Amino acid sequence: MYLNPEFKFAKLPWLAGQRLFRNMNVVDLMNIAQASPSTDWLTQIASVPTNFSVTFVSSDRFFQDHWDIRMDFRDNDAFIWHLWPNATQIVGARIKWMVGNHKLVTKIGRKKSEREPTIIHSFMVGFQKTLFEIVEWLEKLFTCKVTNINIPFPALQNCPRTARWSALRYSKNLTMTTSCADSEWIVAILKERHAQNCKTFIGEVEIGRPRDISVEALSSLTYRSGRLNFNLLSFDYFLEYVKNLMASDDERFLILRARIPDWTIEKVNEFAQKLELARSPPKTLSRTHFTSKFGDFNVTRPMFQYNQSEDIVLAFNFLVKPGDLYACMAVVRWKRKSADRIEHERQEEDARMMLEEDDEEHIEDLRDLEGTRGDYRRRATIMA
Repeated sequence: MYLNPEFKFAKLPWLAGQRLFRNMNVVDLMNIAQASPSTDWLTQIASVPTNFSVTFVSSDRFFQDHWDIRMDFRDNDAFIWHLWPNATQIVGARIKWMVGNHKLVTKIGRKKSEREPTIIHSFMVGFQKTLFEIVEWLEKLFTCKVTNINIPFPALQNCPRTARWSALRYSKNLTMTTSCADSEWIVAILKERHAQNCKTFIGEVEIGRPRDISVEALSSLTYRSGRLNFNLLSFDYFLEYVKNLMASDDERFLILRARIPDWTIEKVNEFAQKLELARSPPKTLSRTHFTSKFGDFNVTRPMFQYNQSEDIVLAFNFLVKPGDLYACMAVVRWKRKSADRIEHERQEEDARMMLEEDDEEHIEDLRDLEGTRGDYRRRATIMA
């Protein structure tokens, strides 16, 4: 279907506009919209996307860092828009899109199947600033806000403009799979995002002093590995934070390392009692569950445990320092082993024990043989 941008789309009846949106590829409509004096006509007929994600794709290869925008629709095709800071990916492109004041040399790929998203490649000048304006253009075009942002923390460190990007404050989900130890920035953004009921995930996070932030805002942050210093915070604050952690069902969580203010064993027991933690029996947990290995904590012998579900156990480990004071606690996520894995490990253990028994019998045989040789030597000496 060919439609001229000069066509008066705004005069289409609403129902006709809806049918047009459902029967034309959304990228074709965007192609028309970017060349139109006004985009209000598309805004009026387009449905709100079910997903609007922006991802910073980092690569070890030279000039391969780029932005990906993905949109999914209930009643139209999805598209992925690759935005490049160089022209290597758009060789042979003849389309020039105009988004605001930015000219984008663009190439639209051919779909291999109807189920696949349409792929767009564009070369843009002004890497970050242009991206932000493209996102704003899409938000206005489809009457929506970006829902998911995935960005490594170094991309924020290396570009202060990106760290100030307003979408980081209001996107429904913000994901940073890399590590981040900028306590001031983390606390500030958590406050803003929690106020809008937004979720934040950081792969490895370190917060030196989580002060001046509510326990609810701090608990809105999820992570794989966290190092948080509660040394200057109250016992009740820490207790509430751990309660929230126990109630979370994020499968990405692995470990929390928490600095605590030199507890006595009585304080440790009070903590466990208030959270209704059970004493962890020796060796039982590692027989039925598994977790990752952590060099700074021996997590195989936890002091307490909490059954989060039928398959997940949170184990509580404490480090004691001289004077019988507990200065650090770890909460570790253990997952139930499959029946096949348990049986396989049992067979390996049986085989290992059999080998040890064989080794012991072999050593005993050698001792008997050596003893017999000694007897022969003594008899030979006497006879001589």
